[in-house]
Amino acid sequence: MEFNEQTEPLFESASDRRFMKSLKEFLKSEKEQLCCPDEGPDEQRYTIYSTAFHKIIDYATAYKPILTAIKKEYDDFIASVKNDQHQAELAHGKLKAMLAQPTSLMYYQRRAAQLQERITTIQGNTADLQTEIKRLRECKNKQEDSQQRETLEVTVPTGQIPGLTLSESLNPESLDKHLEHLEQKRNELLNKKKNQYVPVQVKTDLDIKMKVILNQRDELSVENDKLLLRYKQLTYLKDALSRWEKSGSRTPLLKLLSSELKHVSEIKVCEDDRIGFHTDSSQTDDPGKIKESKRLAAYVERFVKLFEAGDYETAAHHAAMSPYGMLRNSNVMEKFKAITAYAGLVPPLLLFFRYLMISVPPGKPLPKNLSLEGVRYALRHGYIELVTFGVSQHRLTYSEELGDLIFSHGHDDLRIVDTCLALAQTIYSACGVLRKTALSMCKRGLIAAALDFIYCNKEFTIDDCMFVLRRLPSVALLQDFTQPCDSTPALMSVGFICHYLLNSDLEDLAFQLLEQIQAGGKGTLEKTILEDEMCSTESWSEIAARCEQTNRLDLAQDITSTLLLQDGAMRLSPGLDSAKLMEHVFM
Repeated sequence: MEFNEQTEPLFESASDRRFMKSLKEFLKSEKEQLCCPDEGPDEQRYTIYSTAFHKIIDYATAYKPILTAIKKEYDDFIASVKNDQHQAELAHGKLKAMLAQPTSLMYYQRRAAQLQERITTIQGNTADLQTEIKRLRECKNKQEDSQQRETLEVTVPTGQIPGLTLSESLNPESLDKHLEHLEQKRNELLNKKKNQYVPVQVKTDLDIKMKVILNQRDELSVENDKLLLRYKQLTYLKDALSRWEKSGSRTPLLKLLSSELKHVSEIKVCEDDRIGFHTDSSQTDDPGKIKESKRLAAYVERFVKLFEAGDYETAAHHAAMSPYGMLRNSNVMEKFKAITAYAGLVPPLLLFFRYLMISVPPGKPLPKNLSLEGVRYALRHGYIELVTFGVSQHRLTYSEELGDLIFSHGHDDLRIVDTCLALAQTIYSACGVLRKTALSMCKRGLIAAALDFIYCNKEFTIDDCMFVLRRLPSVALLQDFTQPCDSTPALMSVGFICHYLLNSDLEDLAFQLLEQIQAGGKGTLEKTILEDEMCSTESWSEIAARCEQTNRLDLAQDITSTLLLQDGAMRLSPGLDSAKLMEHVFM
């Protein structure tokens, strides 16, 4: 809905007018940022106006049910139109396929005839080749028979037997000794096979038994936790009754029990309780400890066997689910990283990284080193969806290094650059890195949202603004930094930022800003200079001098003329290359 001066105003209060003004500015800014066309259907423009409708609904609370119902009808109508359009496209595709079916059939029949002809030719060539091969074999056999009949001497083996020299290979005694040695070695191998090895089926049966035992262990662990909780509750009640009996309190026992039972219901079992319980009730040679050590050793041995057998996916799952997290460390990750030859599409390290993120308990993300190494490897192999899952589900430890790693990835691939910037923005925001959060938003094109973020965070400094400008030099962004937002003053003045940029490698950006202000009309640059409270007269004089040095004479003249209009200011030497001003303070 557009509003102009000829229509009767619908909003009487100042707050309503401010709201409508901000809403129109939001629509204009978002359409410019997303390059929406002025006419015709457009998905992005629909999204922008839908968001604006939500803002109106949130603002007009008295009409919220009516407006919500209206918006729901609009959304249902648009969804119906989209569905009809999709069905029409499907019907058009089916019709096109049906029309092309006779022609395709004709082409297929022609191609089938050609292939049948080629098959006949190949079969004929194959028969000729087989006949020629048979003839050559017969000739070869006849030649070998004739050579054997002509040879009268006994041939001596020229090949050397492994483990013997050439002279020993021709000596019958050495050959007999070597034969005895080989027979002895064969007998040793047979005995070893009989006594030290078992069939593969035994390993399969043991694996099944191990799974059954592990399931029993889990069930017993749950039962143990229940008994430990009951033991802790009964101990708490026992101590409470002992204190009540020793103190000789006149409090009724039922009242005491009712209050204590409330505390008992809130008692929970934690890992420290299990450790303390086992420590207090066990000795050095506790069989339970020995069994636990053996179980952990067997768990590690099982992982080693799976790893050495090349079953990397099962080994990764086994390590990620290890008790006490003993296999969830960087050493195991390095073992998976060192694998270069593997079967399957997913590298073993990514399998381990995926199972790590799935197995971590809520509120306990992966350590920083594992998070960095896993994300680096996933990005290198193009598994951005794995990184997205880890960041969105908070399965990784957020750090500035992790944000930098994701931020610097994907700039050459436009399909994932926005995803990487959004993930980096989430991490930077969680870590409190304000300057990089704003930079990520600006890189995504969310300039208006970035400015709101900057103005809402009082900790955002001028150095942070310069950090954003250095990594994303833009005149439009520079103008936003130097313009006030509603009642909030600008982050920095035009003179201050231009003087700073002229002393850096971004002086062209400063000149572009001044030229745009000068092109804004007569008196615009003069008003900017006179209202600048953050930049002194000497700094503006230096700016004018730099403009004159770079042959921007009109700009230098306008700045100098404005400075001379101030009270007590005069040009000391008109013949100098640069204009120098001096302020006289009269007492």
